[in-house]
Amino acid sequence: MIDILDYLLYLCRSLGINYKISDELDSSIPDISVPSQRKIIINANYGTNVEVAFRLAHEISHVMLGNYEENCIYQFSIGTRRVSEREANENAVKILGKFVYADTPVEYRNYVNFMNEFGLPSSFEPMVEDIIKEI
Repeated sequence: MIDILDYLLYLCRSLGINYKISDELDSSIPDISVPSQRKIIINANYGTNVEVAFRLAHEISHVMLGNYEENCIYQFSIGTRRVSEREANENAVKILGKFVYADTPVEYRNYVNFMNEFGLPSSFEPMVEDIIKEI
């Protein structure tokens, strides 16, 4: 069975996104994406409870959604109210949800387990519940 990180890295390659997952950075340095250059850097040591897979899907989403003009560089931030960040969070849930629940009927999808698996904060609950039901 294909691992979710393998799937996300395949997605990067198929979309022409250059990526680096580094374990050499300090825990205070967040993940970044530069959509205009189609580049992503994931800091495996970043001090957050949010799993690398969600963070990578989030940064991929910035590139996929074409967030080129609002900001030049995106730093991962789970709690921001910026529209581009909310959209990247929603799209990350869609990407991961479609992978995780590809063969699972709606009635058996558990959004709470999904949130726990990816270390998502409780503030994501309404969004995750809605997206998991609709994918």
